[in-house]
Amino acid sequence: MNAHIPPTETAFERTRGINRVEVRSGFAQVYVTGLGPVPSSSRLEVLRSVAQAGVSIDFLKLTPGGLSFLASADKAEAVDQALKDFDAQVLRGRSIVLVHAVNIRDEEGLIARIVREVISENIAIDHVGDMHDRLLLVMDEAGAQRVQSRLNKVRLEVS
Repeated sequence: MNAHIPPTETAFERTRGINRVEVRSGFAQVYVTGLGPVPSSSRLEVLRSVAQAGVSIDFLKLTPGGLSFLASADKAEAVDQALKDFDAQVLRGRSIVLVHAVNIRDEEGLIARIVREVISENIAIDHVGDMHDRLLLVMDEAGAQRVQSRLNKVRLEVS
């Protein structure tokens, strides 16, 4: 009698490790510095100025002396104008690299290995964020294309 051996993964599950690398372009990374220690009302002033300019932001990060965020590239000039009274830098030509991997936070060392691959390409990372199933990296557009190619080649897997 042939005993049926169940598969280790069912057909609807994605394999562990990186299963897709996506690049979304058309962003500007904004850094505002010189705001003083947290908490500071000047951070709210920055955010109010950006909101009044009609600019939606993503990936807000508070730092000891300021803040950073991502905005749509078509709003970069509006951000420049809104923040003209602050020490702000707007880096245009940014992309988000989304590295999709099931349970990425639970796979020991996977995030570190992905970041190591990016660093090995001598690409500066502006921002890192993660979700349960993906890692988000913000960098310049040319770097994003190289990272996508690199990660598709190495296809980091979980052991």
